[in-house]
Amino acid sequence: MRHPPRRTRARAAVTAAVALSGLLTAGPAQAAPAPDPEKLGRQAEILTEQYNGKRLALKRALLAQRAAERQARQARAEYERVRGQASALAAARYMTPGAESEVSLFIGDDPQIALDQSAASRYLAAQQVQQLRGLALSRMRYERSAGAARERTAEIRRIAKDLAAKKARIEKLISRIPASRGAGGAPSNVAAPASGKVSVVVNAALSRVGTPYSWGAAGPNSFDCSGLMLWSYAKVGMNLPHYTGAQYNMGTRVSSLSQAKPGDILFFYPDLGHNGMYLGNGKMVHAPRSGKNVEVVDLAQYWAGQFVGAGRLL
Repeated sequence: MRHPPRRTRARAAVTAAVALSGLLTAGPAQAAPAPDPEKLGRQAEILTEQYNGKRLALKRALLAQRAAERQARQARAEYERVRGQASALAAARYMTPGAESEVSLFIGDDPQIALDQSAASRYLAAQQVQQLRGLALSRMRYERSAGAARERTAEIRRIAKDLAAKKARIEKLISRIPASRGAGGAPSNVAAPASGKVSVVVNAALSRVGTPYSWGAAGPNSFDCSGLMLWSYAKVGMNLPHYTGAQYNMGTRVSSLSQAKPGDILFFYPDLGHNGMYLGNGKMVHAPRSGKNVEVVDLAQYWAGQFVGAGRLL
């Protein structure tokens, strides 16, 4: 039996020793970095406000659908009324010799075709032609209204599908965000206006400090950012939409943070993905993100750099 050369055996021994050394000195596998709660929360909030916007669009689409269906019913009733009158006229003329062809003009499925018949102008009196025109127009109005109702129904299906997709994405993001402790009550150094509607609104928002953030919520026991504004302003009888984008278009525009007054709604990020209520002295109250509670913050610490505008509603 031939043995491998001594040099080969020595090389193999060195290789084995190096491999064993690596096994002995290698540490545990590097763990995946922990998710950044602020980053995840920002992503979830963007989706949340998009969801709120779609929910507002769905509400408007439902109202439009009901209006379209009401118009379609009215147009249908008018069409049937005019058609009944035309049929009665046709029945009367049926008693006239040679009028059988005119009867078909009135009771056919498409009165516009009848208008195009040269027989209409030759045999029908002016009143009869006008009545046939009315029948054609009423049919067109009915078909247009029915088509609008169908379009609104299709729009509602599209919005509902989009809402379901966004809901799933939000819930997936939120499941990765660890809960963190927030403030338990309004800070003692925050002073709300002494009286008036602004005082009511500011005190309402401050009374919710410590309650949890919950996407799509508008109180009283949990909120998202635009939901907190909605709930607070409802205390003075103002009905705000539950969507930062829609709230941004309300009231008087305030472009500079230095011009903000207590009660103004502050908006952040180019996508208007977050808002809060100005308290004065460089502070605001807001519902920050999933995993945190409604809190009062100093704007100078972060939010002043994200400010894009404010709205004054009172």
